Amino acid sequence: MEKHILSKSTFIKGYHCLKSLYLYKKRPFLRDKLTAEQRAKFKRGHKVGDMAQQLFPGGIDVSPKSPSQYQKSVVQTADLIAQGQEVIYEATFQFEKVLVMLDILVKTEQGWMAYEVKSSKGLSETYFTDAALQYYVIENSGLKLEKFYLVYVDQDYRLQSKMELNKYFIMQDVTSDIRDRQDFIAEKIQEEMELLQADHSPKVAVGAHCFAPYKCDFVGFCWKKLANKPYIPGSIKTPLWDGKPSLTTALSLMFSEQAIPECENEKAYYPKCIGYKIGEGEAFISGKSCEEKSEFIHSFFKEIESDKKYFCYDLSLMKLWLGELAILYPEYASQIEILLKNTAGILEVLEESGQIQQANKTIYSLAHLAKDVLKDDALATSAIYSDILAAELFASMEDNLWTQDSPDLHSLQNYLEQKSKIISELFVKF
Repeated sequence: MEKHILSKSTFIKGYHCLKSLYLYKKRPFLRDKLTAEQRAKFKRGHKVGDMAQQLFPGGIDVSPKSPSQYQKSVVQTADLIAQGQEVIYEATFQFEKVLVMLDILVKTEQGWMAYEVKSSKGLSETYFTDAALQYYVIENSGLKLEKFYLVYVDQDYRLQSKMELNKYFIMQDVTSDIRDRQDFIAEKIQEEMELLQADHSPKVAVGAHCFAPYKCDFVGFCWKKLANKPYIPGSIKTPLWDGKPSLTTALSLMFSEQAIPECENEKAYYPKCIGYKIGEGEAFISGKSCEEKSEFIHSFFKEIESDKKYFCYDLSLMKLWLGELAILYPEYASQIEILLKNTAGILEVLEESGQIQQANKTIYSLAHLAKDVLKDDALATSAIYSDILAAELFASMEDNLWTQDSPDLHSLQNYLEQKSKIISELFVKF
């Protein structure tokens, strides 16, 4: 069997930007370095996908052990289908040098059902296009699909005594929609195949599409010679206001967006605070058990003073967290209301001043602001430079390492110390 030219991921690159596809296939050395944050996000997605397999137990996983064995997985998938295997994980198909891997393939009395799992709380246009490509390749390779489902997380699901997968996951039948896209998929495949025969990359203007729905691998290359970079954080002008309010206390919070709820009544994908430092106080990190997480919440509200003003980095994220806490801990509802009234956020101040746009807030990290405004790159060059990486370290820590002498615990505390220092200095600068 010939090696494939397009895969699902490369096809989607071309769907969003033909230049990105060309550079990926022909000039891979120009790619931006994969960040530690991106690797952490990939891990989270794999966890949700692995859990979805429990919806259809007893399957055989045909994932290739290396990139050179994709075609071996195609043959293995065909053999398992011929042998009557009813559930296959990572079922692999190839048609005219286009290869796809389906998360879960299930044989029922009605026929073959396809399930593609997304570690998200909603479906985007990209997911429908990606499903349409899989349907195109699978059907044209000889297997008739009765139904195709996109599987994603119900953001309103709350964990009760045990995880209920049939409630945690939503299965949406997208068969009709993706069948209507088959002509488009065929045309797009031909366009991308022809593109890859060209001697030069196509001319595509840079713009918002370089960052949505995903940041392109070649932003660094395509944007490096541009003087005006409207979608890349630039210099922040200070001061931001004339009459600075009397906000005196830095509130440094460390968040984790947990895809899979672990404690009673928790929701998926809601930000959860796993560490805080208030003013000059000690950096406090939550324990990992549900009891310790509850104690952490109680200790936070004991330290918050209703007559003080606070200054944080991202007030919108803090609002989401506190809004959820008002449901889980109604005894703190009034205190939460006062705290929100008494707190301002750096990102919100920048937005109100017109220096960043709402749609681009996620591009601005605290490490970037420290480097740009304070000329301090200490956080940007640290091993842990964002909440995503801090949350990954937190999740990886074993309970028996949860001691005051733990290097990982010290790393998280040091990260919070750095955040608090930057927030305080930014307040003075602004």
